[in-house]
Amino acid sequence: MTHTCETGAGQSVACLARDRRVAAALAAVPREHFPAIVGGWRELPDDALRRVLEDLGLRAPASALVIDPVSGYVPAVLAHLVGHVVVVSPVPSRAGLLAEQLGTHGAGNVHLSTHLPAPAAGARFDAILVTRRKGAPADADLLPLLAERGRAAVPADDNVPPRRLRRLLHTGEGLDSEDIDLARFQPLLGDMLVDAGFVLRQEIVAAMRAARRDGRSLSQELLQRGAVREDDLFRTLAEQRQLPFADTSSVLARLDPQLVRRLPRKYLDHYCFVPVCQQQERLTVVTTDLDLPLWELRSAFEGLELVPELTTPTDLQRIWTAIGLGFVTDQTQQQAPAPARPREAPRPPAEDSRAAGLFDAMLLDAVAERASDVHIESHDRGARLRFRIDGSLHDIGRYQLAPNDLTALVNVIKLAANLDIAERRAPQGGRVHRQVGNHVLDLRVQTQPTLHSENVVIRILPQDLRPPTIEDLGFPPAIADQYRRLLQEPHGLVLVVGATGSGKSTTLYAGLQLLAKDTTRKVITVEDPIEFSLEGIQQTQVNPAVGFHFAQAMRAFVREDPDVILVGEVRDPETALETIRAAQTGHLVLATLHCNDSVDAVQRLGDLGMHPNSIASELTAVIAQRLARRICPSCRASAPPDRLILAELFPRGAPADFPCFAGTGCPRCNDTGTRGRIAVVELLPIDANLRRAIARRAALDDLRSLARAGGITTLRDSTLRLVHQGDISMRELYDVLSAEQMRGE
Repeated sequence: MTHTCETGAGQSVACLARDRRVAAALAAVPREHFPAIVGGWRELPDDALRRVLEDLGLRAPASALVIDPVSGYVPAVLAHLVGHVVVVSPVPSRAGLLAEQLGTHGAGNVHLSTHLPAPAAGARFDAILVTRRKGAPADADLLPLLAERGRAAVPADDNVPPRRLRRLLHTGEGLDSEDIDLARFQPLLGDMLVDAGFVLRQEIVAAMRAARRDGRSLSQELLQRGAVREDDLFRTLAEQRQLPFADTSSVLARLDPQLVRRLPRKYLDHYCFVPVCQQQERLTVVTTDLDLPLWELRSAFEGLELVPELTTPTDLQRIWTAIGLGFVTDQTQQQAPAPARPREAPRPPAEDSRAAGLFDAMLLDAVAERASDVHIESHDRGARLRFRIDGSLHDIGRYQLAPNDLTALVNVIKLAANLDIAERRAPQGGRVHRQVGNHVLDLRVQTQPTLHSENVVIRILPQDLRPPTIEDLGFPPAIADQYRRLLQEPHGLVLVVGATGSGKSTTLYAGLQLLAKDTTRKVITVEDPIEFSLEGIQQTQVNPAVGFHFAQAMRAFVREDPDVILVGEVRDPETALETIRAAQTGHLVLATLHCNDSVDAVQRLGDLGMHPNSIASELTAVIAQRLARRICPSCRASAPPDRLILAELFPRGAPADFPCFAGTGCPRCNDTGTRGRIAVVELLPIDANLRRAIARRAALDDLRSLARAGGITTLRDSTLRLVHQGDISMRELYDVLSAEQMRGE
């Protein structure tokens, strides 16, 4: 269903139905068969009615209540969308006309009444639609009739059809309301974000209340809380406002620098836009302002028709940075890398403004691309820049660095990290605390001498993002419940194990957020680094320069009367011993450990010198995890299973029906087919059988047999579940499981 509507700027854009079921229901009911039952009354136009019905989010077998309808048209349409429709017409003569219309149409699941149903538990409706304000029930009278999470649309003026509506949402604690203009009717931003899986419904409700209290918009509140990523939010806003979305790459590929130079930078910054390109009488501009006053800007462009595209504030800053560094000319006009220049003596970094600008630009790009690490690698004729995004390295071709540019850039990074710029023969490590755009970053810098120059790896730890919750991690419900229960234990040792970068600390932070809500317990952490700042938690950073390591912190902590202690990493025998002692003295200890699976953690503690009896008595549970690339929800599609992987998974014969999915690639995932990562977990509770086996130093294979006999959900089981659910593709199995784990041995 495609038709044309007008935006607030008076420009025509294509409007696509968000819900095909609504479009089909409207098409199935001839409007001309339902004349108004009172002279002068008119139904909502198809476009407005479609949007209202989409906004109500109707699904069979839901129930709907229609109060005082203009005709039988809306009830007949609803009859195609829900299982049960109740129509209330307070005037008996009108009710008779409605019955005649609906009887002719054959809507058997529509029931007529002349009075509102009693507000009993069995009479609650998922949606309520009121067509006239005159004589309509008050909002407080509608609340008992709405099911929890139910929605209502009520006229906000006396016109028939109304020009304004009031949306009502039953939050479980009361009604949230919002007045909207039907001429610019849009889906609710919160609903769109929840439907896309970017945020949980309870976070939207909490953000709406805080936004009203503090006088901010919902989008501002969500960004302030770190509940949603900036690019996800602005893509959704663009979809809501029916505007094209443009990222940095798509803009720079079309950008005409001559257009940018026509106006002062202050003018462009004031209106938050950049002119991109001109085609005949149409000028494309990119902006972060949803209500950009196009009519005011036409005078600056000699009456050209302005076509807006939405971008994020970070992307707009990246565009300006690229213009300032000359990337636009290099990429869009020359389309060739800069020629290599002979090596020069390093310039003083403080004077090299271009190198400093390159450093800022790289960080800004890395944040916008959701990179966890930046890799700057030196070669004979220049440098290679790569970002690690969702666990995979991606080349960034915009930066063409000659050898002397690379030297200047490395010096700038070293200075920022308090490293010795004269030392090029030995590895160095440092730290940078930096604000990039609106983001506060903790950067861990590591340099490495190579054949041609120095390589630099920068680990990015955003300080202004909300740590994920247990729900965000994607744990199976049973394992999530077990994890929550483990956090309530009065004492013992809970380990989260896995390879470097497998999300161990993230899992512990998800648990810390639950512990922070319990004001009856004191929680202390010692970390390296502190990745997120949490209220209600006493967090400590190790400091090797003064001899303050994990073990020293643990010895100090037990004298501070804590209930829960988190150890960032058990990496040496001394820390392992203090961790066991803390668990023995009545504390719940959470820690991470590097090993391959949950059973390996027992062997690893033994390798660190821990006595088997101590391990058996104090170890409560082990969570082993990996991270797998999540299929992009916007382009997920069914895919045939890989026969080679199937044969390896099922040596004795693969099942006949093995559902698989993959991402086909779309703008939201930069055509990679994946976006974000999800945890693949196994949780091993230490029961009596395992304790006895650990105490008698049983072999690992015997421990694994006991774990399987106890019903453990292995990494293999968890991975296959995610494949079946369409969360990850089949190819991810190679990155998550070893050959032995693939076979289930």
